[in-house]
Amino acid sequence: MPAWASDAVWQQLKIIALLPALNESGKVGKVVAQMPREVVDTTVVIDDGSTDSTAEEAEAAGATVLRHELNRGVGAAIRTGIRYAEQNGYDVVVVVASDDQDNPSEIPRLLSTIAPGGNDYVHGSRYARGGARVHHPRSRTVLTRGYSVLFSVVARRWTTDASNGFRAFRTSIVRTMDLDQPWLDRYELEPYLYYQAIRQGYRVAEVPVTKRYPQDRSIGYTKMRPFRDWWRISRPLVYPGIGLKR
Repeated sequence: MPAWASDAVWQQLKIIALLPALNESGKVGKVVAQMPREVVDTTVVIDDGSTDSTAEEAEAAGATVLRHELNRGVGAAIRTGIRYAEQNGYDVVVVVASDDQDNPSEIPRLLSTIAPGGNDYVHGSRYARGGARVHHPRSRTVLTRGYSVLFSVVARRWTTDASNGFRAFRTSIVRTMDLDQPWLDRYELEPYLYYQAIRQGYRVAEVPVTKRYPQDRSIGYTKMRPFRDWWRISRPLVYPGIGLKR
């Protein structure tokens, strides 16, 4: 057993991993199976209106599945998972991609600074020293780097990978955030969480992680659509600042 798994810190924290999923059959089961169960108490897949066997595959791999009958968006799926975490007394939430882009074995790296007296929010970065990119398209590098600069300027805190969804945070911090706003249902909620954690003065850190994309580009590496969805992840930086949204 790794040294961190037997540390008393982990015994004090109840940890849940949330995997928002839309039509991830063939991938989601692999991700669930890779969860480090020494530290992750429960893995929850939020099936956001999938039309394939995502839910069945996740359950077969050992996950608890929460279902949206219709597709509501990744933000709504994460919100459903967070509310489940709050209702069931989990101390720390970890958000992991269900399409095998993140490496679940790196979850302890995210959690390593969340302990009594530690950070409140830890964000994964493929660009931080020690991070890695596998089969990473050049266009993706340009877009994610550019967005991180924008995020850093608005948040007044340097961050190298603001659009990365791999993160961990204390469940308690969401009590001061208005996550139930309908405009956060799609891609907006993820950067909103990060931005609000900084804006509200929580202890925030960035740690290196791996981001991997499929070698076969024909199967696609993201569900995000140009312009429309990049505007969506920019709205949480714009709307609160000009008073349009909270």
